[in-house]
Order: sequence, then structure tokens, then C-alpha cells
Amino acid sequence: MKKRKPVIIVSVIIVIVIIAVVLTSCFSGSEEQNVSSAPITETAVIEKQNLVNSISVSGTVEGDNLVKITSTVNSKIKSLNVGIGDYVKKGDILCIFDSSALEDEYNSLKETIEKSNEMNQTTHEINQRNLRSAETEKNAVLAQAQRNIDNAIAERDKAYEKYNNLIGKYNEYAGKKDDLYNKFQSSGDEMTYQEYQEALQLFKSTEAELDALENQLSTYDNAVQTAQDSYDSAERNADSAIQSIQDTINSEKYNTDTSSENQLEKLSEKISECTVKAPRDGIITALNVAEGSIPTTDAIMTIEDSSSLKINVQIKEADILNVREGMKTVIRTNATGDKEFKGTVSKVVNIFSGADPLTQNEGGYTAEITVDDDNTALLIGMNAKVKIITDEKDNVLAVPYDSISEDNTIYIARQQSDGTYKSEAVKIEKGIESDYYTEIISSEVKEGDLIVLSPQSMHDGRTIKVEENKDE
Repeated sequence: MKKRKPVIIVSVIIVIVIIAVVLTSCFSGSEEQNVSSAPITETAVIEKQNLVNSISVSGTVEGDNLVKITSTVNSKIKSLNVGIGDYVKKGDILCIFDSSALEDEYNSLKETIEKSNEMNQTTHEINQRNLRSAETEKNAVLAQAQRNIDNAIAERDKAYEKYNNLIGKYNEYAGKKDDLYNKFQSSGDEMTYQEYQEALQLFKSTEAELDALENQLSTYDNAVQTAQDSYDSAERNADSAIQSIQDTINSEKYNTDTSSENQLEKLSEKISECTVKAPRDGIITALNVAEGSIPTTDAIMTIEDSSSLKINVQIKEADILNVREGMKTVIRTNATGDKEFKGTVSKVVNIFSGADPLTQNEGGYTAEITVDDDNTALLIGMNAKVKIITDEKDNVLAVPYDSISEDNTIYIARQQSDGTYKSEAVKIEKGIESDYYTEIISSEVKEGDLIVLSPQSMHDGRTIKVEENKDE
């Protein structure tokens, strides 16, 4: 037997359709009956706007270039040439310390050094004269030694020349003697014998003279060597004497008392520091000394450059990660009223600082704002309110942030053909948010659409009466 389940399903479907038709008819009739009694819904026209997201902070106007004038001089202020609020230029004399004690010490030390230098100069001149004398003496001694060498060589050469001449005579007489002896032996002639005897006598005397001179030749050689040795010794002694004097001259530079010179230079610097000059143009904003007083702190005064201003502000922990260098700022003060000045975040200090027990300021992070406008009415010391612009967009669709539900839905009041309005739920993406408005991103929304300002009790397709918010 076949199952009847499909028939049951069809029956159920028919029942559901009937119920739906009945409910739709009832609801539609109810809506049509309640159009006139529908609550008035406040709406606003969606427009394009320029949105700015900012962080509000405050601080005090300061000079961008602050210079603390310090001094290590421990004496009284002889004259003070400036006061709080005075404008000074670079190089102006701010104050003068009493430098009389330093000048006395300087003059005394300088006199001592000058006397010492005079003594050193005299010693140097004496050493220079001794050096020149030693060099002159060397030349004279070596010249005499050279003459002794020349004389010894001349005597030696003369002896050798004489020796060579005697050898010639010796050989000549020896030959003549032998010839006469041979002739006498062959002839027996008495005259020849007499000549032989004379020749023999000359030979023997020449031989004796030659022997005697030969023994003296070494003496002449030794005399030349001795003269040369004397020359070398004299040269060494003279060079040693000259070098000794030169060493004394060379060591003079190490005998200079550099410590005194250094001390004199330091005293000169201290005396110069007694005249305190402005390192830059600016205004005197702090003064910690008076005429006749001795400074008790290193910083005797402060100069700030009023032509370039800055504002140091504190940033809350919740905002510090949104602040970056280069962000634009808007500056206002009570003194300048509604007038706004442009600025830039020039430095962000991402280090937490504790509360200041003196000023009772809360701790936090800090940033430095540089004033960009020139020739402003801002003065150093003014309390300033600053808006740091963290984000901004121009010409974007924006709606009041209360008109966006928690699930990023807005309701647009769409006019029907019969002139009535119905709400249309539209999903959007949020963009930049300002204090009151939020950028919306959706292809279903355009400029001029009406947005329901209170989405809490709204649903898609509801018939509404529109009342446009005239204040928006």
C-alpha cells in the first residue's frame, strides 16, 4: 500500500499560504489605517562635508630656541645690563663679573713667565755662540791636522824620490866599478886601477847612503799615518763637542714650563668669561642674578627666541599612539580670542613622565608644537589651547554618529509614489569620525538623501512621517 506523506505535505503548504495571505492582508490594512497616525520621524539631509578628527591639548607658548646662559665664574656681578623682558641681540653684553683678582693673578704669572723666558733666551744665545765657536775650532784644528798630513806626505815623497835617485846611482856606480875592474884585470894599467878605486869608493858610499835611507822610509810612512790618525781624532773630538752643544740646544724646548703657560691661558679664558655676551637674539625670560650678587646656580639667565615659537603639551595615554610628528595643529589663546594660528607637531616624546609636584600637572606623554605662522600676536608665556589634527577628509558623505546603529546600519527615508515615506535599512562602512559627524561609505547612499536620526526604534520598510531637522 503506497504512503500518503506527499498529500499531507501539500495540505500543510496550503494551510501556511492561507495564513500568510491573511496576515499580510491584516498587516497591510493596519499600515494603511495607521499612516495618518504614524509618529513623526526626525530626519536630516545627507550632505558632503569636510571632516576633521582632532585631540585637544593645552600648553604654554615658549621660544623655540631657548638658551640658558651659564657661568662657572665664582665672583660678584660687577654690572648687570639686562632685565626680564629685555630684547637682546647676539653679541650684546649681558653682565660683567668682577675679574680684578683673576687679573692680578694673571699679571703676576705673566711677569714670572716673561723673566723665565728672558733667562732661557740668554741661555739659548750662549749655547748658540758656543756652537759657532766649536764649529770654528773644528775647522781650525782640522786645517792644522791637514797641513801636518800634507807635510808628512811631502817628506815621505821626498825621501822616496831620493831613494830612487840613489838606486840609480848605485846601479850606475856598480856597473862602472865592474867595468873598470874587468879592464884592469885585462890591461894591468895603473891608471885604470886608480879609476876603479874611485868608482869603488863612490859605489860603497852610495850603498851606505842607500841602506841608511831605506831604514828611514818606514819612519816617513809612519809619520803620514800618524798625521792621518791625528786628523781623524781631531775631527771626532770636534764633532763630539759640537754634538754636545747641539744636544743642549735641542733640549731647551723641553725645559720650557708648559704648565705655567697653560695656567696663564686658562686665566685668560676665565677673565674673558667674566664678560657674558648674548649667544643669539632673543628675550630675557628668566634672570637668576642681581648686581653685586654671586650666582648660586649655573644658569644665570635665560634667552628665548621670540621670532620662532613652540608649545610643549601633554598627551594622554589614550591618545599618544595617534599623535605623530608632522601632524597639523590649530592654536588659540584667550588673549587672541577666536583667531586661529597654524602649527605642526615637531616632536613626540614617547616616554611617560610622572606628575609634577610643583605645578600639580598630571603625568603623561609630551609633544612639542612648532608655531608655523610668522608675525603672530602670540607672546611667550601665553596659555594656549591646541587641537592636533589626527585625520581629515574633504568633501565626503557624513551623517551624525547617533544616526548609525550598532551594526553599522542607517535608515534612509525613501519617498513613495503616493507621497508617503518608508524607511530603508542600508548597511554602510564607517570612515573618518569627527566630534559629531561620521563619514559613511555605501553605493546605496547619495548626497541629498534623508537619514533617520533616531535608528533605535526603526525597522526596514516602516511607514514614517518625515520632519526634516532644520538645525542640521
